[in-house]
Amino acid sequence: MAEGATGVPDGWVTTSEAAARLGVKRATLYAYVSRGVLRSQRRPGQQESLFERAQIDALAGHTRQPGTPQPLLRFRSVATAVSSHRDGELRYRGMPVEQVCAELTLGEAAELLLGAAGRSREAAPERGPDPAQSARMPGEVRRVVAELPLERRVPVAVALLGAQDPLRDDRDPDRVRSATFVLLDEVLVVLDAAAEGPADGSPPAAGIAAQLFHALARRRPTRRELECLSVLVIALMDHGLTASTIAARVAASTRSSVTDCLVAAYATMAGPLHGGAPIAAHQLLARAMSGDPAEVVGQLLRAAEAASGTAPASGAAPVPGFGHVLYTEEDPRAAVVFERLWRVRGTARLRRATEGLIDVMARRLGTFPNVDLATAAAVHAFGMPAGAGEVVFQTARTVGLVAHVLEEYAEEPLRWRGRVLDA
Repeated sequence: MAEGATGVPDGWVTTSEAAARLGVKRATLYAYVSRGVLRSQRRPGQQESLFERAQIDALAGHTRQPGTPQPLLRFRSVATAVSSHRDGELRYRGMPVEQVCAELTLGEAAELLLGAAGRSREAAPERGPDPAQSARMPGEVRRVVAELPLERRVPVAVALLGAQDPLRDDRDPDRVRSATFVLLDEVLVVLDAAAEGPADGSPPAAGIAAQLFHALARRRPTRRELECLSVLVIALMDHGLTASTIAARVAASTRSSVTDCLVAAYATMAGPLHGGAPIAAHQLLARAMSGDPAEVVGQLLRAAEAASGTAPASGAAPVPGFGHVLYTEEDPRAAVVFERLWRVRGTARLRRATEGLIDVMARRLGTFPNVDLATAAAVHAFGMPAGAGEVVFQTARTVGLVAHVLEEYAEEPLRWRGRVLDA
């Protein structure tokens, strides 16, 4: 390869130059490499890895060369104040998620994300179910939802409740914020009424987490279980401009109702790579609890190698519940959930299996657990069905989605349009 005056071969750029061109951190570049989005090489005498200039330019320009991996889409014109990522840290409106989990109740965290923090702090929306609400709920809503698979119930309940709401097209921010908590209460009442199996005879306690726990586990939670589920819900409330968030914002740009925007988002998160991811992690934990975590991981890695023809690279994660493009180390959401989960009585065996998987993945691939594994572990600990992880995710993320919808309502309508490339 011919070299320029800097000693860098023609057609290549250094890590620093590539990061500057894309406007990302060096760690993000390495994550792109691990996911196959970019290729890099290290040459003798070079202090930094080198990247092909054409690949960097293609990714920066939102284009893709034939035969190369599909790059991440980068919507530069979209700004959000709901949540952000900085140096491996997730923040809700500037507040680290660890601090949110430690200092705020679930209701207060929801108010923070919705942009209502401090407006009604004395009466944070942890009201609990209205005893007469189930009786008032349209019977057809309960009947339809009860016949659906567990992971389909929240989206359908929201769609049906929205269709029957005469104020569904109201986009006033304050009224939308208030309506969000009413909607969550109504959805949780429907979930509880539609749940299979006998309950323990006690009605749900007050609060979103307590209602959700009762609907999925068919009993009241212990204090430690309630604390853990509350932290899990907070940790799942928002994660920036994800696929489902973008779907909600696209719908909001057409001035669809809030419930219609939510339905668009739920459809997007139904995929196994998004909201359905905890189900695969739940199956992984079940195998690890009944066998050797190292052998379970080995079987998955061998299967991945047989399917692709190459061994998984360091930092790659063919194992459910591990790795994340935004975090080169442990997902901060997983850390706060695990810290609360291991306080729950009866989790010793689950903890051994989980930490066994984490140890094997760290040693073999240098990959860390994400919130999908933490969600799956909590579902195991609470005795909930495997699909409960997706339901917890749908319920929690509803808050963040509404916050993004409100942001999008304040933007110019119909601003989401792709750029067509000539064939």
